[in-house]
Amino acid sequence: MSVQGDEAWDEINNYLGHIAPELTAKIEKWTGARDMFVENKIEEQLAKAFDRKVYLPSGGSLVIDRTEAMIVIDVNTGKFIGKGGNLEETVTKNNLEAAEEIARQLRLRDMGGIIVIDFIDMALESNRDQVLRRLVECLGRDRTKHQVAEVTSLGLVQMTRKRVGQGLIEAFSTTCESCGGRGIHIHSEPVRKVALDKDMDQRYVPSTQNDDLDEAESSDTVEVSEPAETVEPVEAVAPQAPAAGGRRRRRAVSTGVITPE
Repeated sequence: MSVQGDEAWDEINNYLGHIAPELTAKIEKWTGARDMFVENKIEEQLAKAFDRKVYLPSGGSLVIDRTEAMIVIDVNTGKFIGKGGNLEETVTKNNLEAAEEIARQLRLRDMGGIIVIDFIDMALESNRDQVLRRLVECLGRDRTKHQVAEVTSLGLVQMTRKRVGQGLIEAFSTTCESCGGRGIHIHSEPVRKVALDKDMDQRYVPSTQNDDLDEAESSDTVEVSEPAETVEPVEAVAPQAPAAGGRRRRRAVSTGVITPE
């Protein structure tokens, strides 16, 4: 165990010297230039432990929700699609990976009470037993007393874990004063109607700048009358003398049709 700071080192070293002198050889004083938490990425791990969603190495995820009565853990495949197109094999592999991570998160976050795990549904009973054995095996390293029930037909696993003290979330958080810990805000009207009314108000707000601009443009506009179109007179075409031996014809000026006289 590494200890940073002179005051903390003296306190821990003196305490172990009186209580358990054989353990003093297992502690060492941190002498690095950087902060011990930054060097070992402890703050990064703490930030992940506070998050509601935990990502699995294969692409799946866990969603951990805490309620007044129990803790619910939901297993999702996410981007994990497996290989070969066998859905049952893909689901089983994702559940096995989730079982290992769930056991780790229970110890890391020190969660206790009733815990319900929603694994992805598996058709074969042998696969459900395999996932349950993996979960029990990983929980074997947990010194806190726990008990695991069988997997139900819906893929739910019910288990209990003794609540020893404050969990990680309780130790580093306080209840929100605005929502009282519910995580939601209650409106006097349906949220959809409130958002719609707000959008309509913004859409039909009169713009005074545009009105002033239109008035300025109308005052500067000068009407220009176009000159009337002049019609040129059409000259009359004198009738031509008929050719010798032929019939007399008259050309119509307006229509261009030749009519016999």
